[in-house]
Amino acid sequence: MVPSEFLQIAEGLNHLDPIRTYPARAAKLVADLANATSYRVELEQGERACMDSTPPPPSDGKAVSLPLRHGRQVLGTIHLFLPDNIKLEGQDLRLARWGARALARGLSYTSRMNRPTGDVRRKAQEIQNRLERTPLTKREKEVVALLVGGATTRGIAEQTRLTVATVHTYLKRIYSKLGVHSRVELVARMVGTVGSTPAPEAEDNVEVDSIPENPLPSDLGEAFN
Repeated sequence: MVPSEFLQIAEGLNHLDPIRTYPARAAKLVADLANATSYRVELEQGERACMDSTPPPPSDGKAVSLPLRHGRQVLGTIHLFLPDNIKLEGQDLRLARWGARALARGLSYTSRMNRPTGDVRRKAQEIQNRLERTPLTKREKEVVALLVGGATTRGIAEQTRLTVATVHTYLKRIYSKLGVHSRVELVARMVGTVGSTPAPEAEDNVEVDSIPENPLPSDLGEAFN
């Protein structure tokens, strides 16, 4: 897999918005990492939830099964169905395992972000209060507010009349000031779905010119060792 293709997959795994389509989108990206022709995701959510690719996996196909683990919690399993002439091993296997961890992290965040928030105005005020307590500049707070509201990098650039490159520069500074590593973690921090201590680690479509300067989770190096 060439670096540009991998960067787009890595960025896609970090894009939570829209939340409702994230599980299928991200599972497809993990399948692409493994060169799988189809997949099946089984989630432990009270009653087991099952999600198949389109087209669905073969009834008699052999699959490589990877746990969807986030921290100490196992959310389920992704089954990757490979062509008969392909084996998942070596670096390809490490990449697939990394992808499964990234998928699990995204599923965990989307699940918490999708919970009913009660009073929308109260939630918006909570986010504003968190922003006010940060060491960000007025413009940086504006960028964060737009990002939390679901704007893409290009959308932020258009609304603030900045260039896409400048927005990326702002995001890099924001990550550094808040001790986060990605847009996923930044949004989760602002909406109150993660604690104050950052954990290693949102847009609909992946665009090459919307890839941030450092889009990769901090554990990515494990995939290449």
